[in-house]
Amino acid sequence: MSKVSKGLEKGNKEKLSMKEAFELLKPSQSVIKVGVSGKEKQSFRDWLWNYPKNLSNFFSSTSPLSFIVLFVILGFGMFSFLRSDAFADVFNTRKTTIFVEGNVGALSTFNPIFISQNVVDSDIHALVFEKFVDISKEGTPVANIAKSWKVSSDGKTYEFTMSLDHMWQDGEKLTIEDVIFTFELAKTLSKDYGYDTVGAGLVDVKIEKLSNDTLRFVLPESNATFFEIVSVYIVPKHILEDIAPNDIPFNPFTRYPIGSGPYMITRSEPNVVYLKASDYYWVTPKIDTIVYRLYSDYKALEAAFRNGVLDAMGGVNVSAMSYVSEYPDYVEYEVSLNTRIRMIFFNIRKEKLENKDIRIGLNHLIDKEELLRKAEISGVIEHGPIPSTSWAYNSEISKYEYDPVKATEYFKNIGYVKNESSGYFESEDKKILSFTLSYLNNEFNSKLAGVFKELLREQGVVINLEPLTYTQLTQEIVATRDFELLMYEFATTVDPDQYNLWHSLKSNYPDLNLSGYEYERVDILLEDARRSIDQKTRREKYLLFQKYLTQDSPAIFLYHPNYKYVVREGIRIGDIENIIFPYQRFEDIAYWSK
Repeated sequence: MSKVSKGLEKGNKEKLSMKEAFELLKPSQSVIKVGVSGKEKQSFRDWLWNYPKNLSNFFSSTSPLSFIVLFVILGFGMFSFLRSDAFADVFNTRKTTIFVEGNVGALSTFNPIFISQNVVDSDIHALVFEKFVDISKEGTPVANIAKSWKVSSDGKTYEFTMSLDHMWQDGEKLTIEDVIFTFELAKTLSKDYGYDTVGAGLVDVKIEKLSNDTLRFVLPESNATFFEIVSVYIVPKHILEDIAPNDIPFNPFTRYPIGSGPYMITRSEPNVVYLKASDYYWVTPKIDTIVYRLYSDYKALEAAFRNGVLDAMGGVNVSAMSYVSEYPDYVEYEVSLNTRIRMIFFNIRKEKLENKDIRIGLNHLIDKEELLRKAEISGVIEHGPIPSTSWAYNSEISKYEYDPVKATEYFKNIGYVKNESSGYFESEDKKILSFTLSYLNNEFNSKLAGVFKELLREQGVVINLEPLTYTQLTQEIVATRDFELLMYEFATTVDPDQYNLWHSLKSNYPDLNLSGYEYERVDILLEDARRSIDQKTRREKYLLFQKYLTQDSPAIFLYHPNYKYVVREGIRIGDIENIIFPYQRFEDIAYWSK
């Protein structure tokens, strides 16, 4: 019986494996095939079936060429893999760093062409944009986009040479055309559309392009504050040039701007802004992502901090952040902001406030130390328009210290005498001395205004409080100058120039002489001090300016606020203690690490 027959017979008794079945069906090597050559032709299927043996035979017969080809293919494959994203994802050990900061406030506009007193906007501007020139703590210019400059002997011509190494966050190069566009747009929005922009001080200035990296400013008259005037953030021409100027304030650029700074905005919501490190900044930031969170008040900020949500937080309400001392793993910094001053303006346009005796009397009724203590405010008490740290400060100005006796004398001069029965100052026709205090309605201001009201009530003066929304304050009060007393905090320049705050030409909206103060001698002093580039001459002018202004008492100068910044221990940051504006803490943000 043949082998196949026996196998089939066996298969009836037990199941054969597939391989055994094929083995049984193989023809015997002893069988002589008629019409077939001695060398058997093998099919591709048969070759695959015996691939281990066939591959071995192949490499043995083609060695060493086959091994060389194999190693070349393997080497090329390994090289491609090492360069692939897959390899980077698997083997890259760099940890993405996220820095979360919390602040109290609300967003307004991220377009830095518009002047904003909003500290939140200023923070975002500092992260997203770069300035043409920076200003040091001493008030001197520092290179940024502009790397060098020359000033003519008469102080009327400034030539700047700019760096061509800066890039926009969309990969475009920042050019001199962007710089000129920024200044010209700011001028147009200020002059032709009435917006409060950084171009207000450049309206009469001629700007000329001298080369691809040099431009010239020609001033109608010298201005000692010119470096601060051009210390503005530059915006991209290729993004904004096709937008009508009157549409600029409403363009999406106000929420999703493109700058040349270290971080770009990826997402913007009313209560949070997400920023990522720019791929085109001149140095790669060490922190990949910044999450800038906003809270409606300090209680909400405290809740976020206590829940461990924040790496850092900042604010001027230092007392509301005292709980930080409970957490030893946080570092606290506190610095006085001499470039911010809180005042209560008297509206001299109002008949009841025209006489300076009433204004001086009110000044003498305010115990500023008690005001700050009861309102739980950390700050440096001020008595005049220029801080004591300035080279232009006059230590001999009229300082209206707390003195109820003197206040009584000044009130008597204008017909108000304290009624011993009621305890209030009254006129002959029994009208109680009273005023309305307007202010932006928030927790911080309400507390301060409440203490102010209480202190004056104890002295016999009635203060009616008028808390206002931001829109009401700006459009119904500041714009129309319709107020009696206005509590307001200003960001001033590093330079002691006070032209915009007290010159009579600046008494109408949108200018900042809120009191409506007018005195020809003060106007002349402010003009002369601004025109001069000699510091000695300027100091003489400012000493007299402070003397006259404080004698007329157009405001109650309260204090410079202290700024507190809290950061998680282990996070490396820059020199916070020497900043003069809160946003300057981000000047070296690219080098911060977590």
